Amino acid sequence: MVSIEKFGISFNDTKILENISFDVKPGEIVTLLGSSGCGKTTILRSIAGLQKEHEGTICIGNECVSSKKVYKKDREVGYIFQDYALFPHLNVHENISFALYKLSKKKKEKRVDELLEQFNIVDHKYKQIHQLSGGQQQRVAIARAMANNPKILLLDEPFSNLDAMLRYKTKIWLKDLIKQMNLSAILVTHDKKEALSISDKIGIINDKKLIQFDNAKKMFENPNSLYVANFLCEVNELPNRYIKDIGLNIKEDKVAIIKIDECKISKDKSNCKVKILDISFCGEYYELVLNLLDYDNTDMIVKSHSIENLNINDEAFMHIDKKDIKIIDK
Repeated sequence: MVSIEKFGISFNDTKILENISFDVKPGEIVTLLGSSGCGKTTILRSIAGLQKEHEGTICIGNECVSSKKVYKKDREVGYIFQDYALFPHLNVHENISFALYKLSKKKKEKRVDELLEQFNIVDHKYKQIHQLSGGQQQRVAIARAMANNPKILLLDEPFSNLDAMLRYKTKIWLKDLIKQMNLSAILVTHDKKEALSISDKIGIINDKKLIQFDNAKKMFENPNSLYVANFLCEVNELPNRYIKDIGLNIKEDKVAIIKIDECKISKDKSNCKVKILDISFCGEYYELVLNLLDYDNTDMIVKSHSIENLNINDEAFMHIDKKDIKIIDK
């Protein structure tokens, strides 16, 4: 297990992260989400021992490996970088061997052959890195990260350089690998769909802090703030006056939201009159931009699979089921 307790870090006089705490169990995939520059990769680098100066503690199993009092260089960690960080002047065999510098030549050869077989890259053993596809390069990077049988796998945007289909296949393959080997895995990504589909738990970082850490499905269904809701799914913020008009109570420090695909638009009358400002075809659905005419000219976005009898500049009505409204922190 990986345990992060009261982690914080500053660069010069700038505070980057503070009071970050979470655990990762064996066989569990935890994804860190947040805006660019929020410190996600810094957490990975600190766990790997690449970033030394920080507050709080990092423990692997029962051993504290990093704090102000102790710093352990050798850790059972495999790190997969966003750009894979493969050596272009070395072939596949040599790239993987690089991680096994402590082994004898005979043991090194045996381990490299095992990894080539395990990751289905035997035929590429002596190829140069530039001769490989993006997916093959990624497998070499993963093989190198797994060479010393780590207990922890750190993944920094591991699928960002792959096309859609290869990304999907690789994600399933890597998820199965992590479960089979009972690794503790921490993934950094900016892709919410990727995070939801691969993660056991998700942590969202904003304004230097871990603002929610929970089971992926629970977090999607019950975000604790507007920031989390907007990060994991597409939502509309409903006007407070509309909420009161439909008989719900809302406090000043709260906000009412609804997912954009839970708003229905038609010419059938309701208590919420709208004007259609724009209609965009998005493949499997249409995206409509609406203006709520009776509620401070609030604009909203609605996802609809049909736009029958609806046109730009038409007046129509929005229909919302009260059970789909969530009232959360601002």
